[in-house]
Amino acid sequence: MTHARTLPIRLAPQSGEALDSWWEAIAHRLGTTTGDVLASMGLLPRGACRPVESGMLGRLVTLLDADQAAAISWSAGPTPAQAHGMTLARYDGRVHVVDARRRRVEARHVWGRARGSRYCPACLAASGGRWRLSWRLGWSFACLDHRLLLVDACPRCSRMPRHFPATTRHPLAPGRCHSPSEKDSPPARCGQPFEEVPALTLAAQGSVIAAQKLLEEAISCGRAGFGVYQDHPQPSLALFGDLRALACILLRRVPDPDRLAGFVPPEILALHQQSLPEKRRSFDPVEETRPGRLAPQRAATAALAVSAALHILEQGDVHEGGAALRHLISDADVSIPLKVAHRWAHTSPVFDAIHLATLAPRLKGTDQLRYRTVDRLPRRPGRSAATRVIERARKIPTQLWPAWSARLSPQNGALSRTIRPALSCYLLLIGGTGDFATAARLLRAPVEDRLGSHMTFRLTKRGHFRGISLGLSVLADYLDQEGSPIDYDRRRAVDYRGLLPLDTWTRLCRDIGFEAGGVRRHQFARALLFERLSGLPATLAPAAYAPSTQELRTMLRTFETDLTPALMSQLEGHAAEFLTRQGVRGEPLSWQPPADIIRDLELLPGCDLRDIDLGTLHRLIRDDCLTTAQAARRLGVSHDAVRFVLQEQPAPPGEAKSARWERGATVRRARENLPREKLARFYLDEYRSLKWIAEHVDVNVEAIKVLVREYGMKRDGKATRWRQIDLDWLRDQRAAGRTCRELAEETGFSLGMISYLGRRHDLPGRHPGNAVQSPLSQRSSMTANASRRSADSR
Repeated sequence: MTHARTLPIRLAPQSGEALDSWWEAIAHRLGTTTGDVLASMGLLPRGACRPVESGMLGRLVTLLDADQAAAISWSAGPTPAQAHGMTLARYDGRVHVVDARRRRVEARHVWGRARGSRYCPACLAASGGRWRLSWRLGWSFACLDHRLLLVDACPRCSRMPRHFPATTRHPLAPGRCHSPSEKDSPPARCGQPFEEVPALTLAAQGSVIAAQKLLEEAISCGRAGFGVYQDHPQPSLALFGDLRALACILLRRVPDPDRLAGFVPPEILALHQQSLPEKRRSFDPVEETRPGRLAPQRAATAALAVSAALHILEQGDVHEGGAALRHLISDADVSIPLKVAHRWAHTSPVFDAIHLATLAPRLKGTDQLRYRTVDRLPRRPGRSAATRVIERARKIPTQLWPAWSARLSPQNGALSRTIRPALSCYLLLIGGTGDFATAARLLRAPVEDRLGSHMTFRLTKRGHFRGISLGLSVLADYLDQEGSPIDYDRRRAVDYRGLLPLDTWTRLCRDIGFEAGGVRRHQFARALLFERLSGLPATLAPAAYAPSTQELRTMLRTFETDLTPALMSQLEGHAAEFLTRQGVRGEPLSWQPPADIIRDLELLPGCDLRDIDLGTLHRLIRDDCLTTAQAARRLGVSHDAVRFVLQEQPAPPGEAKSARWERGATVRRARENLPREKLARFYLDEYRSLKWIAEHVDVNVEAIKVLVREYGMKRDGKATRWRQIDLDWLRDQRAAGRTCRELAEETGFSLGMISYLGRRHDLPGRHPGNAVQSPLSQRSSMTANASRRSADSR
């Protein structure tokens, strides 16, 4: 470069004018060449005897450094800011991307045009041939001032104007074609006046003008906030990246171009379908074999693609945009020629959401969960998705929380034993990686791998899957942000074999006056407590009390109707002590995420547990003695919903007690009248019979049996019971003439025992056994009597 000099005549640049157009206008005004003007400004070396390399001029039009802008300002008058504003760097980061090191526009980023320009003949005529900078953009296809479609090439030489900045030894006339002419020898400039070139007039309210206005607004404000961007505004560069990706899809995938006819006038569609002219020189633009990857050569193609793409982006949300795109690209076989695995470069999250929403109906249910296709903004799993899945697994029970299961499960046709673990696995898949089998393994869910696809198919067929996915998506976001106070991985690893031993169960029941029952009732209480603590299904409990058969699982549901508030309070107290012994501290016994976060969702198939009338349910269970299934049908809710409510808020014992409650009252009365010491005296020391003890305290024999088992009493067998009787006293009583029956009633021993002692020790008196003949004696007497009657008759 050489030292700059001031120009003798200065010409102010017009608004929006390109840098090369401005220096050509100065050269024309001075009657010299552009090379001399640039040399005077200090931008080119002096004394050049041939045209300057066009690449150097192209870099000047793209980007000026600080020294060059200062030289232009000192030499020709415009400020450095005005000089920079006449280069393509003015749109850097808003419309295209400029490589500052190479000082060129990235052509493959968002339709960046490194060379060439369209033009409006009317604007050139009005400005005296001055060229606008915006015409060089790949996104310019219409003139808003004159409502004309921009012209792409010179009609005489069929070349694109400004493909190379021109410097010659002769002055160039503004507003004319500067491309070399092949018809002249030696070659000269084409010289076609651009103001005389006809252009297609556009409707003032047409889609093409509206599309160009929308792009101009986005460029001026630097952001997009219309249509699908209302809730998620994006920078203008991201908007143009989305437009480029949609244009690629539409130009390549639309099976019938007539589907796009409604977005542009027929004349523009005809221009788009015309074949390009033959390549004339090596430096002419090469036809793009993959439409939409680079900026289209034709303004008609750009107008068609942008108008159709904006039709998608102007929808109310990304799901409507995906439906519009799906309608355009679907072929006769109703297949979608797009793949989820394909990733588009330089696009925004909004476009990715539209892409996934377009493919959503063709995705498997588990993939829809992974890509969150029901969210307002579907998205792919990020780089931290695998870590987030592992962290979320610690916050999720193997069976989804009862309140959430009732809200997300259909009210009929879905088994709690299968859908609750499946819902937990689906929750783990939201926005994550892996498949259903991986989620089931992390949660230790007792489900088969094929259950994931089978359950999603059934739920989709019944129209519930979308609502369930929405609820799970909201729940996943809550867990990721707020966390859970319970570490379910640790709860699943606890050893539950020592949960609620038999003596503890017996003591708890005795303290509240609840009938402990037999072995089954104890097993059911342990299984119910296991589910509550571990989050695992009861079938995975230790083998000692796991309900492994369908019959036992049904009986466990029946046991839930026997629960009382006092019993649940006792069980929860024991459970807290058990967790403390296992080293689990600082955690609540059980926890559920608040159900209010999905209260406004309308597509959920289940019911809210808070909507169930608790008083009515308790009355049905206690007064009407209904099962949980019968009560669910009476209330019009699911069977599981009734069970979950009874587990959290058991029904208190009613005043009109059934037989089992009467038996419980009898046991309590017997316990009050027979403390352990008193019963031990009667049963062990005095060897009283159960019947005698029962009559003594005015209860039934079954109540005494319950107390004997409860106190753990056991006495010797019948062969040694006689040792408890004073034989001398018994001999005196027999000698006084008292009968065995009277002595049995007095001593509490059975009549057989008194008779047995009398025969064994040869006590005085008539033994009851002597009065009763043996069967053989009876038969002998009957035979003798019969013989006598026969002899008398003869």
